[in-house]
Amino acid sequence: MSFQNPKLLYALLAIAIPLIIHLFNLQKNKKIYFSSIRFLKEIKQKKQQRTKLKNLLILLSRILAISFLIIAFAKPFVPVKKENTNHNIVVYIDNSLSMDIDFGNGNLLEIAKNNAKEIIKSYSDQHNFYVVSNNFSLNNNFEYSKKDIFLQIDKINPTYKQKRFEDIINRINLITNDTYHLYFISDLQEKTLKFDKTKPELANKVTFIHLKNLNLPNVCIDSVIIEEPIFKYNDKITLRVQLSNSSNNKIINEPLYLHLNDKQKSQQYINLSPFEKKDILFNFIEKKSIISGDIRTQDNPISFDNKLFFTINKLDKINVSIINTKNKKNCFRDLFKNDTSMFLFNEFELENINYSLLLKQDLIVLNEIEEISSGLLNTLTTFLNKGGSLLIVPPPKLQDFQRFNTLLSELKINNIKSTSVNDLKINNFVLENDIYKNVFTNNDLSKVEYPNSYKHYKINKNNVFNEIIKFANKDPFLVNYNLKNGRIYQFTSPLSKGYNNFKDHALFVPTLINIATSSSKLTPQYYTLGKTNYIISKERTNSIQNVRIVGNNIDIIPTIINQNGKNLIDHNKQITEAGVYSISFDNKIKEKIAFNINSSENKIKTLDNKKLTELNSKNNLNFINSDIELSNKIKNIDSKEYWKIALILSLLFFAIEILLIKKIKI
Repeated sequence: MSFQNPKLLYALLAIAIPLIIHLFNLQKNKKIYFSSIRFLKEIKQKKQQRTKLKNLLILLSRILAISFLIIAFAKPFVPVKKENTNHNIVVYIDNSLSMDIDFGNGNLLEIAKNNAKEIIKSYSDQHNFYVVSNNFSLNNNFEYSKKDIFLQIDKINPTYKQKRFEDIINRINLITNDTYHLYFISDLQEKTLKFDKTKPELANKVTFIHLKNLNLPNVCIDSVIIEEPIFKYNDKITLRVQLSNSSNNKIINEPLYLHLNDKQKSQQYINLSPFEKKDILFNFIEKKSIISGDIRTQDNPISFDNKLFFTINKLDKINVSIINTKNKKNCFRDLFKNDTSMFLFNEFELENINYSLLLKQDLIVLNEIEEISSGLLNTLTTFLNKGGSLLIVPPPKLQDFQRFNTLLSELKINNIKSTSVNDLKINNFVLENDIYKNVFTNNDLSKVEYPNSYKHYKINKNNVFNEIIKFANKDPFLVNYNLKNGRIYQFTSPLSKGYNNFKDHALFVPTLINIATSSSKLTPQYYTLGKTNYIISKERTNSIQNVRIVGNNIDIIPTIINQNGKNLIDHNKQITEAGVYSISFDNKIKEKIAFNINSSENKIKTLDNKKLTELNSKNNLNFINSDIELSNKIKNIDSKEYWKIALILSLLFFAIEILLIKKIKI
């Protein structure tokens, strides 16, 4: 028999109190003289015997009641002899960024490390020890002695990486095939502790050490996007910053700063109600072709998400190619060729196409082409698989739909089924579509004189598409198909006078410009750590040499992958910190990129006691709150406790004492 609180056994000295009381009650008898005491003497002897027995029983009840009460508080148990066990001890330490916070009682990660050491100390040297963190590093694959594992625990640092409970279990099962006891030390975030697949298969024992944090107000910078799809030199830029409050506390007058190129550019004060989401706009003009910056706050103690880095690189020219049956005047040439600051325009006749150049385009327009060769079809298929965009304008005066429908069928889009001759307005614009996002509002179009249509083709609806523009009778005029990688746009009417006047209307230019710009692979404002392996480079040359990525105390040589004239930069997972990085070619900085932590990390929401109780009842798990008695709790986690029995016996003997005093008369 052992005790969790053995020092409380010193309180057993309290049993001296009923002994002292008993001794003081042994008073001397007074002598009373009677003429005859023969009968009284007999009565006296019998009563003394009964009184003595009653007092002894009361004394014994008091001693036992006090003794069992003290033993109950000392928490007796019978421990398992761990020296005779043969299983492994695995300690998982959650080192995600939510653990790198001090809520007033110390840094959670440091507390987790100390708890891990307490767990190891409670076992003998005969055990094999493993330590696992979110890094899943090579050091996690080995078993350690008690001495060596302490060194591995000290090496654990905070990381942006997040691992779910299922990931941890799968990792440990790869490390060892033997039975083990897993100690899971974490603040138990809802996003990581899920039992969707693993709850029936927990063959090994799992004990959770719950490090409690506080539900404090936190300004979460969820994302930053550019309002305008195109950024050119001297343009006014509008940044839309998406914020949220992940707590049930109100945030009042929290400053939000915009920094550009290492200088503070602007600031605003924000208020957020509990769990509110809000968009904040920052407007500025910056003459540099490459802009780097960050949005930052100053809220504490959750400070790891106080910055969101971003970059804005001057838009490269968009490659647009038109394929015609013959070199005739068309509306696309007038639009794209004249804007040399934004577009690199190429035009091909159907009989004379540069296929290698075609694969390097962002947007290809099949302008009134009725039939194409198998070679061109294969090139267009490859182009779409690589993420390109294709715009199809049907030819006029189609008498036989079969040849043109063969082309549409090969591209897996909807065929033409008939011709409709009807005067209609082209007046239904789906403003929710990507190409009109942040371009028009319903108020903008309410007073517009819409273009007219006189004749158009009706298409079947066998393949799923998104409507962009519709006629007044709800027939589609312009639709798009989202493929796995690329995108196809389809007009249902030729852009010629006999069919409509859309090409002469003011709405034609923004529609085609946005189709072209959405086809370009713009450099994103930032990448996410752990999710992005390939960076799309603006440099289009096939032979890139002397490429370096520099920033945050790293200087690496990445791997360059060329795909059809576009260069992908693989940083080989060497970028591990949030910040801005410069990409240089031949020692000249050509572009900048930004990396940020996963935005879900700043949504700190720990499991409450109700959910923990529910998990425990459903999965037969052990949950321990981290405190100063952790060591004793770990030692006795596999033990059989007897404090409840001791408490019941204590109450029983108190009841016997009361019964002896009140109910039994002598």
